[in-house]
Amino acid sequence: MVSNSSQDLDLHPVADFALDDQVPVIDISGLVSAGDARDAIASPAVDAIARASREWGFFQVVNHGVADQLIEDAWCQTRRFFALPDDTKQSILRTRENPWGYYNNELTKNQRDKKEVFDFTMPGVDPIYGCENRWPHVDGEFKEIMLAYFEACAALSLKLLEAFCVGLDLPPDYLHNDFVGTHTGFLRLNCYPVRDPLEKSSLVHKPIADRGVHHHTDAGALTVLLQDEVGGLQVHKDGQWYGVLPTKGAFVINTGDMMQVWSNDYYRAAMHRVLAMQNRDRYSLPFFYNPAASTRVSPLPCTISAARPAAYTTIQWGEFRGKRTDGDYADYGAEVQIAQYRTGDQA
Repeated sequence: MVSNSSQDLDLHPVADFALDDQVPVIDISGLVSAGDARDAIASPAVDAIARASREWGFFQVVNHGVADQLIEDAWCQTRRFFALPDDTKQSILRTRENPWGYYNNELTKNQRDKKEVFDFTMPGVDPIYGCENRWPHVDGEFKEIMLAYFEACAALSLKLLEAFCVGLDLPPDYLHNDFVGTHTGFLRLNCYPVRDPLEKSSLVHKPIADRGVHHHTDAGALTVLLQDEVGGLQVHKDGQWYGVLPTKGAFVINTGDMMQVWSNDYYRAAMHRVLAMQNRDRYSLPFFYNPAASTRVSPLPCTISAARPAAYTTIQWGEFRGKRTDGDYADYGAEVQIAQYRTGDQA
């Protein structure tokens, strides 16, 4: 088994891959057009999604149903936000108590990332942190467009969640109670600048930021990522790093930690990273589809057998997410990982 130590992983080679070694691109038109969750079973995309989730933990989707104009508007507003004066962005700087807003000093596994971010979730007081979104002091178009894009990503995520369930021989709506109307998903605007955003800052920070994002897995169920044409996203598989090539009109989807636990390791939460930008700024918009704060995640009964016992103890999602957010904000010790919840027989 490949070691997951930081040094070992970052020294693994980048694959010079052939066409059949690329992250799969899947047409999900039949999935998104299904009028009822039960119709999802008939979509040919379901088998392709299950296979990609087992083999890669990553895939791209086209014909996903999110309007081109909404995507273009979201891009425009994202670039507009990061072009704001520093003091405007700093006025909504996140804190340990409130994770919503702007940040330029984020850590991944206690290593500083070379990026700027803006995070927001559903309107109102969120159930994990007890806080509300903070929006920049610009006209209302930014908030309106971003919330519309958020809802489009949530709707797409539910369709994908149904496909994940069918891939485990479950009814497509099996996990609806943990997501519909109760999910704790959030949208992030990322800017990976060529210039280190903290090079002239008086903030206390770790001096080296040698990756856009250091290697990690996503904490929740699944992620819907819109990336621009610059590239730099890489996924780890079989001892090598593979570039996830930007595909026009596509979203990048990856399996998260909670889906790996629910599936009892049938689906994998793939390790991935983003290179530091050297010549051109890069932008991306990941939507993290997370379960309800009260959800208790453990291997689903259909994935457990005498030959394949439960690999994890129960994870309380709200508590897990809170600990992971602390690790993003500052160095409070080892960042929580699902490996800490592995059962003795599977450790």
